[in-house]
Amino acid sequence: MQADCLTELLGFQGYQVTAVEAFGKRPGLCGVRLHLKRTGTDYVCGDCGRAVDPGYDHSWQEVQHLRLFQHHTVVRFPRYRITCPVCGIRTEAVAFVQIRGPRVTRSLAALVHELCKVMTVKAVAILQGLHPGTVKAIDRQVLEEVQADRPLDGITVLGMDEIAVGKGHRYWTMVSALEGPRGPELLNVVEGRTEQRLKRFWRWFGKERAAQITHAVIDMCRAFENSIRAHCRKKVGKTVIMAKIIYDKFHVVRQLNEALNTVRKAELRHALGRFRKTLAGKKFVLLARHARVRGHAREALDMILAASPRLQKAYWLKESFGHLWSYRSRTWALKFWRQWVAQLRWSRLPSYRRFVRLVERHLEGILAFCDKKVSLGYIESANLKARNVIRRAYGYRDQAYMKLKIIQVCTPWMNDFRPWRPPAYATHSISS
Repeated sequence: MQADCLTELLGFQGYQVTAVEAFGKRPGLCGVRLHLKRTGTDYVCGDCGRAVDPGYDHSWQEVQHLRLFQHHTVVRFPRYRITCPVCGIRTEAVAFVQIRGPRVTRSLAALVHELCKVMTVKAVAILQGLHPGTVKAIDRQVLEEVQADRPLDGITVLGMDEIAVGKGHRYWTMVSALEGPRGPELLNVVEGRTEQRLKRFWRWFGKERAAQITHAVIDMCRAFENSIRAHCRKKVGKTVIMAKIIYDKFHVVRQLNEALNTVRKAELRHALGRFRKTLAGKKFVLLARHARVRGHAREALDMILAASPRLQKAYWLKESFGHLWSYRSRTWALKFWRQWVAQLRWSRLPSYRRFVRLVERHLEGILAFCDKKVSLGYIESANLKARNVIRRAYGYRDQAYMKLKIIQVCTPWMNDFRPWRPPAYATHSISS
């Protein structure tokens, strides 16, 4: 009765529990060993997955399974060698055991992968009684399989952004899908930010899929723009249609914030006495949006703007510039831009004039947002999540694993925490 109940609970098709054995008497090292007997007659090649004739000999194998009553659980079963007409002599494939990798069942590997979404590798290893290297190997193997089999069709809008990694000028490029069947998601992470490095992504993404891209959101990086224009293009008759470039709002506004900070520094250098104390240390009060400044910060902001006409002019120009992205018509957006520039005519703000020249060079990509309203916040949120992943782990020695974790965290459907999803080999439900 006990063996029949455990057989039904395990749900291993073609195997039956014949005995239950306890081993280990020390606290924390107690375990349960389940002995399985083969009842099925199907044999599958471990390499090609072809159904073959019954095996001619076997050896006993033990793999770790989910814990039973807080005890380590080991499953012991016979594993046969078979003769495949294509591959030769091979070990059979068992449905509930991974073909390669750590010796754990698929259920335990799936649970470890899910726990790694919300816990550190070390914490998962302590909880499941595994070595940290084993936990990392399981998580990386599952992530590689998910990344290799992820759907890529139906994506029409791409986004590219860079993230600083490690010390020095080391950058990685994060390529995102901003519009597609699954919503915003991070597609891949490429080491470097040059056109040559980005070719690896386009080979992985595919030429036909790249031709379906209609818009691309990037910062003012020449390498990104050249790479997109070279790959995201399709020929309709005798006309070549290329993807339209949209410059990211946050990178444009960041340039304006730097211009405002330059004005603040200039005023601080010439400030004396009480005004110098008022202006010192108020960088982020000036750079924050006016609607988000509250309490004592609002009082300090009012004092600064009342004491410096130049800083007041620069500040309100910064606040009004964000309205440029609220227009749906290029004509009215361009009219607003011309009026905004006209307000600089009699102002002594050289940093703002440099910003105007920068925007004029990229005005076509900025006004392209009027034709295609794309959610621009995902790119910056993905950048922040990636930095948090690196900070939480205090750095990764395995860069390939770090890239996979960044992709997982920044992709909602990959990061969905579902620890008890049914295993793939389950063929029947547990009866009451």
